[in-house]
Amino acid sequence: MSWRVLTLSLLLLLVAAGCGENSVHSRVTTVLFDLSGSTSPQAIRQQYLKDFSKILNQVANGGVIAADIIDDNPVAHSTFPINESFDRYEPMKENKLDYERRIKQQRDTVLKEADAIMRKRAAPATDVIDAMQLAERVFSTYEGNQKLLVVFSDMIEESRRYNFTTEKLTAARIGQIIANEQDAGRLPDLQGVEVCVVGAGATTSGGLPADKLLTIREFWIQYFKAAGANLPKERYGSALLKCP
Repeated sequence: MSWRVLTLSLLLLLVAAGCGENSVHSRVTTVLFDLSGSTSPQAIRQQYLKDFSKILNQVANGGVIAADIIDDNPVAHSTFPINESFDRYEPMKENKLDYERRIKQQRDTVLKEADAIMRKRAAPATDVIDAMQLAERVFSTYEGNQKLLVVFSDMIEESRRYNFTTEKLTAARIGQIIANEQDAGRLPDLQGVEVCVVGAGATTSGGLPADKLLTIREFWIQYFKAAGANLPKERYGSALLKCP
């Protein structure tokens, strides 16, 4: 009898521990898709979709993924067409094959939604800076052990406030823009967030000079640092190499 009581107690402890973990996701991922004209060529958007699939694979065991678009007014137009939670596998509750089948269905649904986003027409302009408010919203909504922001974009801000194609992004100007955003209450709280940028500098022909692209990269490194996030140089490029 004592052996049975001990076994039952251990099982109850395991179940209780599993239930406690469900309140905190292993990973919370925010994805932002730039739909500007410069990112509209099919080759670039197909690369977006391919790299998005890699990101999705990392979410499929106890994670949350939310995605939206970057256009000329992302805060007003936000709908989060992708907002999906993936359960952890719990052997006491579900057969492994049933779990894998259900997760695959969820994953396929998210990929179809991402493909639909990729087919949208180009936006007239891109307010990448304001789109970071969407990331802040996701991370303040979902609690996770890891927080990841993936931005599929050339990162060229073309909004009512700033135009990076004409801005001279010196160190002083970068500091001034960040200070302006902070003073206006627009600098997001991205404390503890790891950032990856996919699509920076990507183009099918032409494009901005290399030195211009490097100053834009430096702006975003400093911007995310001010917001409490981490964007190393090796995670900023035209295609995905590795995300945390």
